[in-house]
Amino acid sequence: MYSSQGEQKKTPYKIDMDPDKALELVKHGASLLLLDVPPSTSFGMDTQVFAVGSNFKGVKMIPPGPHFVYYNAVSRHGNEFSPTTGFFIFPAPSEVIVRQWDPQKERLVKLADSSEVRIQELSSF
Repeated sequence: MYSSQGEQKKTPYKIDMDPDKALELVKHGASLLLLDVPPSTSFGMDTQVFAVGSNFKGVKMIPPGPHFVYYNAVSRHGNEFSPTTGFFIFPAPSEVIVRQWDPQKERLVKLADSSEVRIQELSSF
């Protein structure tokens, strides 16, 4: 990836994947849409861990089947993390799973069914 000045930009992570497998996951992989997750939150799925940035919206190209999702919220000052919280997902092919950050509970919560249906119609992240 290159910047507008022609410099090579560092990507935060790299996953080596067979091109045929990648195309299959683009077509049939699930998506986990995560709304309003605070920057610097530690987020992980299975064996991959990410530091959430301001543009983080979730994960796509998830193979169907069981996956463990976990996260640690960060304090307002950015120097302390909450205990690890997690949940399992069992996505079907092409399914979009939506969770939203609840700042009062400091955790990801399910949306009401009507909200989730509306987001599935609009989402293409």
